Amino acid sequence: MSTLFRRFFDRLPVRPVASDGHLHLLSPEELRAVRRSHRVAVAAAAGLSVMGFLLYFLPVYSAPDLFPSAPVTLLGAEIVVPWAETLWGLVLMVVEIYLLVLLNLWGVHTIAVETGMMGAHNKAEVSEALIDIGLENKHKGLLQYGIDPFLGLNPVVLFTVNLLLRLKGWLGSKILRYAVQRLLGRFAVREVLDFVGMPIYMAINAWSTHAVLREATVIIMGQKLIEHLGRRLPPDLATTAADRDLLFDTFRFIAVSKRDFHQNHFLLTKTLIEKYGIEVATAKGSLDDYLVRLAQAPAPLRRACVLLIVIGFVLDGQVSWRERRRIALLAEKGVFVYRADDVSRWCRDFVRGAGIEELLARQLDGATAR
Repeated sequence: MSTLFRRFFDRLPVRPVASDGHLHLLSPEELRAVRRSHRVAVAAAAGLSVMGFLLYFLPVYSAPDLFPSAPVTLLGAEIVVPWAETLWGLVLMVVEIYLLVLLNLWGVHTIAVETGMMGAHNKAEVSEALIDIGLENKHKGLLQYGIDPFLGLNPVVLFTVNLLLRLKGWLGSKILRYAVQRLLGRFAVREVLDFVGMPIYMAINAWSTHAVLREATVIIMGQKLIEHLGRRLPPDLATTAADRDLLFDTFRFIAVSKRDFHQNHFLLTKTLIEKYGIEVATAKGSLDDYLVRLAQAPAPLRRACVLLIVIGFVLDGQVSWRERRRIALLAEKGVFVYRADDVSRWCRDFVRGAGIEELLARQLDGATAR
């Protein structure tokens, strides 16, 4: 289906917009346009869920003769398999998924145009990356630098968490259905139980589209922020092999703290590896001594590494409880003067397009922050 998605994306019109050129910052007009498109797409995603439920259940209730069942003997017991109803549900599910993907692609395309990242002159150049965002393809470019965000994580725990995330919609629907059944008892008719899961799937559809469009905004602004950062960092920051190793381990520290792959983290790593000519060591060990080396680094390099850590924490648009614990640990080790609330505030500013100039000035212009 990738050919269909690409043709759809390529045929979306690019309307001319007045952009200020600062893609990591959003003007009030740009912010209003992005939010408007965001709301339209999220509402449409929720509406697709309602449409799917109605198209599935209304024919089943109004014309049951169109959905025959077949008796099947299994382990000596005869069960009735509603094969036609199941097939109808599968067809509708596939159609709904494809419509959601097309909706996400439209939303990503619209946001890219409204923020000034994409115009008629460069659509062919940036379309590949934008389509990947719309299709929610994980960008695992960090692996080419030997950086594994899941370093030291138990693979059983990782598998279990991913499995639960994939099953969350089904589990939520079943739990809600069970709760209604228990509350209503014998008064719970089939129609009530069948439709009780609809709000959950509406929420899942809406949240999925919200996450995709939010990610698109974060990546668009993040790319230009990284370019801006690359110009602001001094060229003589890492003059020795130890300095370059510390910078490289800073990228690893960010990835391991995030426990995920992200396109902005890859671009940050790539930009500074190329800027400072850092040799990539793909077989690096643990990061147990990283904070000790960071505390002992020269002040300009230490400030730059702290800046990179904060930017790395906000570049994916969220600061998790794990990162809050990391921030507390950094403060405890004496290499951080920022609190988790400070980082969360910069993250909110970054996501809403206000930029993080305050942080850049404090860390790069010789301020007292470490």
